[in-house]
Formats: sequence, structure tokens, C-alpha cells
Amino acid sequence: MKTFKEALPVVLPFWLLAFLITWWVRHNGFFWDSILLGSSYGQWYYHTNFSTPFVPQEIAGYPPLFGMYLAFGWKLFGKTILVSHFLMLPFLLGIIWQVFLLAKRYLPAPWLLVGMLLVFLDPTLLAQSAQMAPDILLVFLYLLCVNSILKNNSWSIAISLIFLALLSPRGQILIGAVALTDILIHRLHHQRFFTYHGNTLFRRYLPAGLVISVWLGLHYAHFGWIGFNRSSDWGTYAALASPYELARNIGLIIWRLLDFGRVTLWLLVLVLLWHMRKRVPVGIKELLILLLVPLLTLGSILVWFTNPIAHRYWLVVYVFLGFLSARLLLEVKSTALRWSVLALMVVSLVSGHFWIYPQRIAKGWDATMAHLPYYQLRKDMLLYLDQQQIPWQAVGTDFPNVAPPSKTDLSSEARMLAPKDLATQSYILYSNVFNGFTDQELDALASNWTVEKELRKGQVYMRLYKRK
Repeated sequence: MKTFKEALPVVLPFWLLAFLITWWVRHNGFFWDSILLGSSYGQWYYHTNFSTPFVPQEIAGYPPLFGMYLAFGWKLFGKTILVSHFLMLPFLLGIIWQVFLLAKRYLPAPWLLVGMLLVFLDPTLLAQSAQMAPDILLVFLYLLCVNSILKNNSWSIAISLIFLALLSPRGQILIGAVALTDILIHRLHHQRFFTYHGNTLFRRYLPAGLVISVWLGLHYAHFGWIGFNRSSDWGTYAALASPYELARNIGLIIWRLLDFGRVTLWLLVLVLLWHMRKRVPVGIKELLILLLVPLLTLGSILVWFTNPIAHRYWLVVYVFLGFLSARLLLEVKSTALRWSVLALMVVSLVSGHFWIYPQRIAKGWDATMAHLPYYQLRKDMLLYLDQQQIPWQAVGTDFPNVAPPSKTDLSSEARMLAPKDLATQSYILYSNVFNGFTDQELDALASNWTVEKELRKGQVYMRLYKRK
């Protein structure tokens, strides 16, 4: 209770901000991968009354936890977008509390607000917080595991890891990161591996390992495959990367880490670590472990496959990057310089929401708040099609716009636009939010099509093209 009272002045503003963001975006539908992982999975469990953990073959491949959580919430409070957003709020509040506990460990009291600010200003963490996304649960569970390691709470680790195992494939990968973090933190303080861990590792990690084994076994018995369905639309993403694709993946990971204003934080970290390389305090060594272990664990696995590497994959890395930056700023002796660098980092992170790349470069639209106008623009364009009596199936478009409103907005509208085919269709609906148009298709739209209707708000635009 004493810790809670001490925390309230620091935590309460962030809790209020989480509530305000949730209320602000309460009408925004499911977006990007959450259309599948949230809406499609959740509606399956909702309509089947949890009679089976196995979704249809065409969308299978993920554990059931997030979809079941949404479906259970809908059963209690109603199947609406408003309810879906507020089902995310407990985990946003939980993330804020876990971040506070970490800040309290690594930062002095006057600097707690700075550390939390650098964490929660991250554009991708903010953007995911405004969506109904399973990665919000992943961040909460991972931070809970880290705090449990630091407090030596074995039961909390074991329970959290079970939920991670049932959340997503990346959650399962990060169980390995938690275990390695556990060992390295213990090694840092005790200079030996097994006096403590030999008696507790099984108790902490065996339950999650058993859960993963049971789930994968049941999944294989039911579908005949695990991980990716090779015949599905995304089955090609399970292929091994060629040498060129491997190099490209490494470049993409570096880009994702630096993107949307984080480059200034990494520069600060590298410069100050080099400056103090001969006298690194234990707290900074701990933060380096917490940052590098999930980065290297995820990177060492994802880099070998053709699966697209998204910004949100590195959310826990961004959290610890913010902490490490805040802690290293305390090593800057000049007060004026310290606050100047802090201001630069804040401006850089805020600017991340305005980093718009040229049309032919794919952008992580679910990774910044720049995508927010998309939801209303889509509704307005669909209304325009109805007003002009243009059948939706006559209009070609691309992911994520091919999903019907029954999936994105939980409405009763099951009509959907058609996947784009510029060779046969008379209308094409394009937005700069879409990454699936090839350079040749963009050239064709510019040359052989006219813009019948354009809607624009903020940095997002949507164009209805008609064949000349």
C-alpha cells in the first residue's frame, strides 16, 4: 500500500492518458494484423461458444488466448468496438505499473517521470496502445516476467509464461528470452549459474514448456501442421530466407530499431556507453541485458525467414531503450546539456509520427499514430460507393481494406471489396496506407486510370481510381 501511495503522483497521469487514448479511438475498428488475430479469432470463439480451440484452417496458426479473451469480453459486455477497446485498457494500465516498478529500480525519484516519458513517447508503443492488438498483452506479460525475475518471484514468472505461451508464436519465442535474462541477471550478481537456478529453473519454465508442447501437439493432430499452413495466403512467409533476403532482413531489423525518431536514443546510448566503457555501473549492465536479450533472441530467429519484420515485433526492446537512455542521461554532468539532449530525444520521438516515406517505400502504418485518419476515410469512401451505386465487389483494393466491416467494425455489413486486379477491374481503391501495390501497379494507376474521388485527412489519403 505504501508503494502504491508513493507511485500514484507519477503513475496517475499515465493512467489518465491511457484512458483518454482509449476513449479517443473508441470508434476505430480492427486494423492490420489485428483483423485476423483479434476480430476473426474472437468472432469464431464467440459464435461457437468456445466449443473448440481450433479456428478454421484458413486462419489457423496462432494460439487461442487473445481471441478467447475478446470473445469472453464480448459475451459479458457486448460485441462492439467500444467494448473491444476497453478490453485493452487493463493491460495498458498494467504496462504503466510495470514500467513504474522498473523505473523505480533504475532511476532516482526526481528522474522517474523522465524515464517513463521516454518509454511511453515511443511512437510504436503509442500506436499499438490505440489499437486492439495482442502485442499489448505481450508487452504487459513480458514486463511482468522481468519484474518477477528482479524480485525473485518464481510463481509469478511461471504463470506469466503460461499466458505468453498461449498468446502468440512471438510470445513463445520470448519465453526463451525470459529464461536467458533470468540466467544472465543471476550471473551478474552471483558470479555462478547453478546454485540458485538449478533448483528453480524447472519450476519457473517447465509449466510453460508443457503448455507449448500440448498446444502444438493438439494443433498438429488437428491440422497436420504447426506454425504456418503452407497452402495459406501467408504460407510463403515460412520459407527460409535466401542469402540476399537474409541480408535484407538484417537491414530491416536495423531500420525498424532506428525508425520513427528512435535514432537519437540509440546514438545517445552508443556515445555514452563508449564514454563510460571502463566503469559501467551494475544498473546499466542490467538494463543492457534487458534490452539486448529480447533483441538478439527475436532477431536470431526471425532473420532466417521470409516473414515480414514489423516494427511492433520489437516493442519490449523499445521499452528498455527508453529506460537505458534515461539512465545514461544521468551520467551527463552538465545540467544544461542533459536537459538539451532530453529535449532533443523528446522532439525526435514525437516527430516519429510524421515520418512519411515516398510512395514506393512500405511504411509501418500500424506503428505510429499517423494511421488514425484511415478509419473515418474508409467509412466515408464506402459511403461514397453506395451513394454512386458502385457495387463493392466491382472495386479492387488491398490489405487491410479487403476485410468487410463485419470483421473490422463488428457490424452486420458482410459486403467486401475485391482483391485488386488491374487487368480486369474498372475501379481501384488505393490508399497510401496500403503496402501491397507494386511499382508497376502504381505506374499503371498514374498512366491509365483517373482519380474519380479523393479523400484526405492528416497524412492519409484514399483515392478511388476509374479506368480511362
